Amino acid sequence: MAARSSLKLLCLALLTLFAAVPAAAQEELQDGPKSLVISYRASLEHRAAFRRYLATDLAPRLRAMKARGELADFRIFYSWYRQPAVWDGLVILRFPTFQAVTKWNALERSEPGGLDAAGIALADPVASYSSDLSWSRNPDDLKDGEVYYVIPYEYRNEGEYRDYVKGYVLPQFDGWIETGALDGYEIYMNRYGTGSPWDSLFIQHYRNMAAFGQRQKITASVRDKLRNDPKWKEWSDKKAGIRSESENSIAELIAH
Repeated sequence: MAARSSLKLLCLALLTLFAAVPAAAQEELQDGPKSLVISYRASLEHRAAFRRYLATDLAPRLRAMKARGELADFRIFYSWYRQPAVWDGLVILRFPTFQAVTKWNALERSEPGGLDAAGIALADPVASYSSDLSWSRNPDDLKDGEVYYVIPYEYRNEGEYRDYVKGYVLPQFDGWIETGALDGYEIYMNRYGTGSPWDSLFIQHYRNMAAFGQRQKITASVRDKLRNDPKWKEWSDKKAGIRSESENSIAELIAH
């Protein structure tokens, strides 16, 4: 009888754990991560030249890979300003299959981070993260003049964090889209994240400079409405213990 009760308790615990992970998350984790997020750091003297290199050298090579079916999509961001703990360039590669990642891995042997000799002379690929595009809305509807706000987070528990994104973050992002300020967003989860510098990465697509300038006002307005939702309010009250935020970036899209 005791053994049977223990078995029931174990089954119940496993069912509870499985239910705590959203269905979409379960689906994405059935295969290897199909996004690679690469950050680059240039010295002050090479910052302008590296931006030109990404636009005129790396971007055409990535477009050729996409045309051959080796990439599903890519985007290259460049930070507005030089900051102590922030990348200068950020490249996100999305692969059609996890198997397609092997071609990029072969390239890495001679061209780290996709940089040839000219690129390596200008910057370092300081980090690459195997990631999943876990949540998004209009991620590929990219327009000239948009402003991209990039926010890295660390979390204490992945299952809890996924529920938090669903219950707290997405209602806000969708609310900002309804105001017309935001065109879309991407939320990447570091598949092998263990903390610093990020477990999840938010990229918000602001419609233009004017919309980005109203960010604080629009954020406060949407949150005021959401506070009437008890479930959202509950997540809001405990968010500080769920995740921590590090230095944000403001960027432009220079190629896709």
